[in-house]
Amino acid sequence: MLLNLKKSTKPVAHKIIVMFIGFGSILLAYLLYPNFLGDDTFIHIGFIKDLSGGKGFSFAGTKTYGTTSPMWVIIGAIVTKLFTSPETAVRLLSLVFTFSTLYLLYIILSKANINIKIIYAAILSLALNPFFLRWGLSGMEVTASMSLLLSIYYLFYKSTNKFKWNIGGFVFGLAILTRPEFLGFYLIFIFYNSFTRTITGKKLFTSALITIITLSGWLLFAYYYFGTIIPNTYLYKAGGSLISFGFEYATRTLKLFAAGNLPEFVLLVTLLVALIFIGRRKQNNSGKYHDLLTILKEKDLILPILWIAGFYGFYLLKDVTVISRYSLMLIPFIIIIVALLFNFIKDQISEKTKSTILIIYLFTTIFGYGFITFYVVKPASDEFVKGFQTSYREIASIIKKDSGNRKTAVALTDVGIIGCFSGAKVYDFAGLVDHSRFNYDSSHDYLMAKKPGYVILREEYKPQDILPDGIEIEILFKRTLGGFGINHSNPRTVTLYKLYWK
Repeated sequence: MLLNLKKSTKPVAHKIIVMFIGFGSILLAYLLYPNFLGDDTFIHIGFIKDLSGGKGFSFAGTKTYGTTSPMWVIIGAIVTKLFTSPETAVRLLSLVFTFSTLYLLYIILSKANINIKIIYAAILSLALNPFFLRWGLSGMEVTASMSLLLSIYYLFYKSTNKFKWNIGGFVFGLAILTRPEFLGFYLIFIFYNSFTRTITGKKLFTSALITIITLSGWLLFAYYYFGTIIPNTYLYKAGGSLISFGFEYATRTLKLFAAGNLPEFVLLVTLLVALIFIGRRKQNNSGKYHDLLTILKEKDLILPILWIAGFYGFYLLKDVTVISRYSLMLIPFIIIIVALLFNFIKDQISEKTKSTILIIYLFTTIFGYGFITFYVVKPASDEFVKGFQTSYREIASIIKKDSGNRKTAVALTDVGIIGCFSGAKVYDFAGLVDHSRFNYDSSHDYLMAKKPGYVILREEYKPQDILPDGIEIEILFKRTLGGFGINHSNPRTVTLYKLYWK
């Protein structure tokens, strides 16, 4: 009886330890990045302020389909209305999903019957991941997308709940409304299960129907409310061709892939070396070892591999830089795959070799990720907060004070902070929060038509190409800032112009 009690309490003890790791990761994220919020976070906040304030689905008073994450805005508005301010609401939501991501990773690794020491090492790898820490309290939907993807995988392949197909279909619909990449994952999911028959046709159809119904609710609302089902973001990026490979962008994407999974790559290389030596010693006993592909199939990891390959394959063929918050959702699956491989060969190597490999993995996690955090990610984030966030809040205050709280407008590219705090109507050169931008051939034409009282420019535009001739123009603010992020490290000069239209 006592022996059974001890066995039954072990999973509880493991869960408590994982919870402590989760809270530790959240605390570390706060200590490292207490003030970091990207400009896109403030775009969310702008929509949330309007929605929770009864102004509808709009940004700075403009009704527009300017978000690819409507579910994040809706949840943020609910939390704001019930408990707190929009800024606190999105950070609180990020915190909750950061914790749930770590916990879901533990649940899935446990379901795969992976050795507990390997599980702890894997959980620690995610908890200390530099990009996970950076975005963990950022107010963006990053960790929500991670939790949703893990939840989908768990529901369809690990859960024993009899309603899991229905719940899974609903969660997939919510996920697509949280991050657009989930639409690609959904298509791969349907294609994979249609051919492998991993899920019976009836269950797959029922689940797909629930996903479509969930999406249809939002699409109908979007069509009748905005007059379109296509977000402004898509229109902004639609000009590029389907395949537009750029070596520089592809190289950056691969660097991010490696940096975001450094311990797993080191562990993978170490395991492959170990497997080579095992193969040489046991050539006559090769029949005793499962084929790796079979193991991956038995553990339901072929689909996650297809998701990873599809995501990076798509972006490698596009001339865009993958931002860490886009790719972060796939890191748990890379951890799961490598942890499974380690678990697979652990019985074929000595205890000494196994311990050495585990130490290498932990060493790379702590010191490798420590180096990336303190020499790459944190300096860039601190510079962003000190430069971009502080300066744009100052610009917002200048506009608000200079306008005397009278109705005015400002045209610019980085609309988040200005739209939230200046009190001015926003005209967006990128068109992300103003659909009317796409009615004009150039930003100059757009500016001439809207005639805002203020314009904010940085390096993407030359003043002579944008500002109108023949009117008085006054510079109210000018400052050279550091880079706007890891991928954009060059200094930027930001200038606030006041326009006196005749």
